[in-house]
Amino acid sequence: MIHALWFGAFFYLGVYALMWFQVISVGSHVLEIVLNRGGRHEAAMILGMLEVIVHQVLATYLIGWGAGFQYIILAIMLFPFLKHDTTWLVKGFLALACISSFLYLEINIKNQLPVYTLSHTSEMVFNYSNIVLCFLFMATWGSFLTIAVQRTETILMERNKAVYTAEKATEQAELQRQLEVKERDMEIYRLRNVELKHSFDEIARRNEMIEEEKRRSEALLLNILPEEAARELLKEGFTRSRKYDLVTVMFTDFVGFTQIAETLKAEDLVLRVDKYFRAFDEITLKYGVEKIKTIGDAYMCAGGLPAINSTNPMDVLNAAIDMMKYMDDEHDHLFKIRVGMHTGPVVAGVVGKHKFQYDIWGDAVNIAARMEQNSIPGRINISGATFELVKDYFDCEYRGKIEAKNKGEMEMYFVNGKTKNEIIT
Repeated sequence: MIHALWFGAFFYLGVYALMWFQVISVGSHVLEIVLNRGGRHEAAMILGMLEVIVHQVLATYLIGWGAGFQYIILAIMLFPFLKHDTTWLVKGFLALACISSFLYLEINIKNQLPVYTLSHTSEMVFNYSNIVLCFLFMATWGSFLTIAVQRTETILMERNKAVYTAEKATEQAELQRQLEVKERDMEIYRLRNVELKHSFDEIARRNEMIEEEKRRSEALLLNILPEEAARELLKEGFTRSRKYDLVTVMFTDFVGFTQIAETLKAEDLVLRVDKYFRAFDEITLKYGVEKIKTIGDAYMCAGGLPAINSTNPMDVLNAAIDMMKYMDDEHDHLFKIRVGMHTGPVVAGVVGKHKFQYDIWGDAVNIAARMEQNSIPGRINISGATFELVKDYFDCEYRGKIEAKNKGEMEMYFVNGKTKNEIIT
């Protein structure tokens, strides 16, 4: 009945891939019923759970996280543990399939644009429907457990009645009663052991989920903050600000970005900026340069922190040259970058309580921004301070003293490329 409703809903919404998948799902459920009635309960359970997992993964991929189909994966994960004679290999496989599928959707699909874009109303209807369906699943599992307990109580009551009747029988009946009592006690002991074992297994499973979530949180933190700051935050609960005497700050931005944004669709604009910034991330990683943040179409990074070194002016300039070469190789007539750099002291640290961010402050940051603003498309503009540190290794072209906003006249240089001198680390 549910699949029939979904078939009609997806037909109405034009999501034909999921519409036809309802037919496949119904066929799968029919096969599960046949297997179950034939006594092949474990095979029916495996087939049913795998079909549901595949169904929800496909639905989440096609119409997005907001529709709530991923919740059903969590709701069905308890099902194998309700059947005490199912092997732990099968239980573990099905639980792992649920966890892996949900994590895959959480990591790769949650923030990804869906294949089919639904209206907000349709998305919320699906979301609320799936939440209700999850609660119905859990209520069903609870009903199964209640029925099982009631049947056990009935069996025990019948055995007690048999014992009572046996007391009034012959000596042989008395012996039989004692044997039945012993058998009953053994069954109760076995059931209690099974229940206790299930409790321990549930605790172990939850501990494992907590550890996995902890590992995932630490990995996410390391992706946001420099490793040194992330480790300090995890250990102490806060990070200390630090002053660095020699740091090279670089800014890049896309020339005429406002006009570019008016000519492209929003999705295309974001995808192309994301493509270039991903490439910049790889380049900064190559040269040991720390990405600080992106501000709209601007990309900010710095060398010489949190690990202090004396080669950061050359490292950052090498990264800038590679970024410029990457953009030239793309032959994108719309997206052209200009780059500015300056070397000096900064203060670095983590700010904020929620959505905290590693950032740097100081006059060196402002001067680097002025270098970028006074650069031109396709060129790297550096300050006099940076020039003095890299002049032996890079071919630089003196531009003279140029007026910089709020800074007065400043010496600036264009970088033409590398010289043959070797950089000594």
